[in-house]
Amino acid sequence: MIDHHGSLARIVDTERRPLRPIGTSAYEVARRTGELLTGLLRLPGVRLYQGVRLNGHPPLPYALSAGSRVVLVDAVAWPPGSYATSAAGAVYCGDVYIGQSARPLLAAVRRLRRLQPRGHRVSAVVVVHPSLDGRLDLPAATGTEVSWIEASDAVAAIRGRLRSGQLRRGPSRAVEALAAASGGPPIG
Repeated sequence: MIDHHGSLARIVDTERRPLRPIGTSAYEVARRTGELLTGLLRLPGVRLYQGVRLNGHPPLPYALSAGSRVVLVDAVAWPPGSYATSAAGAVYCGDVYIGQSARPLLAAVRRLRRLQPRGHRVSAVVVVHPSLDGRLDLPAATGTEVSWIEASDAVAAIRGRLRSGQLRRGPSRAVEALAAASGGPPIG
């Protein structure tokens, strides 16, 4: 059985969204990212949560869990450029602040980590879809908390994070929190 919860209907464009796509809608980028992630549901024990509201910010498109691992997934579409983040999470293209921030995503990872028993891991991935042809230089990872990955590499990267957790059985406390945050009963 495919195990997923929630709905992407919660993903809407708003200036309150800390990370936003450029040149397309938040829903469209979330939908395209979801198409990539569906193959991960074939892995044993993987659960997918859609429209996950954490920290009072607009919802994240996805969270995935497998045993002792949770991966939060946000998605953007950006034009070519050299992107970086400040220590506080502000996103820059070149030397120009683009009005976006990874800070709420970092806070969500840290909050979910506090809910975990020893040996469990929570991390986040921002899947970046190119909005135009050209080179994307993405921000460096923020420790083990947030990684920025081009859409073409996202499935392999997320699969690697989830596989190491599949050996442990039973849901974590974060899984229960994600089910509640996705706002709905299991769909499937």
